[in-house]
Amino acid sequence: MYWHIGKWFFPRRFSMRNWLRVGLGLTLLAGAATASAQQAREDAAKWEITPFYGYMGGGRFEDSTTNTDRDLDEDNSFGIIIDAAADNWRHYELMYVKQSTMLEGTAPMDLDVEYLQIGGTVMYQDAQTVIPYFGMTLGAARLSPSGPGLDDETKFAFSLGGGVKVPVTDHFGVRFDARAFLTSLSSSGSIFCASDEGVGTCAIRAKSSTFVQYQAALGVTFRF
Repeated sequence: MYWHIGKWFFPRRFSMRNWLRVGLGLTLLAGAATASAQQAREDAAKWEITPFYGYMGGGRFEDSTTNTDRDLDEDNSFGIIIDAAADNWRHYELMYVKQSTMLEGTAPMDLDVEYLQIGGTVMYQDAQTVIPYFGMTLGAARLSPSGPGLDDETKFAFSLGGGVKVPVTDHFGVRFDARAFLTSLSSSGSIFCASDEGVGTCAIRAKSSTFVQYQAALGVTFRF
């Protein structure tokens, strides 16, 4: 008994020869798909630029006068990430992040927090539509208080994070990034000090040896 589709006739029971033909056809199709995927990887973008907007929280200090905790307000952040491809699944990465926030307390203080970091990301090789990744960076954190005569502080910092990249076209995509920033401080050291007629005063102390902030950000990626 045969099924008729167009000009082709297929027996209800395939013979060994028919199975071999089907197997050969599927092998050729798989080979073509593999070649296409390989070509897509070879043609992958070498550079990615991602401006982003996010939300950052965390960060705690101690008031040296009252010995009470002084937390940073959660607030918006923004920045840019520049990626250079080492290959199709590993990227070198340069990141800049800035948050303008306020240090809570009896005498609130405006504070800018900036991170300049360099590192890299490792992506899941077989992903195509939604690409998960993990990343680590090293660099510096700069804490800039707004009070008169107060000194900025620049400290060693690093970040750990991950997220997903979603390519929309060959040259445009969306990226979600979640990250923790860890800044090294002296647990017994004072910061944001001011000098008045040769006498230095420091109203804030580090709460611990590590200043930790968390960020979730969404950006648009331009690939070329």
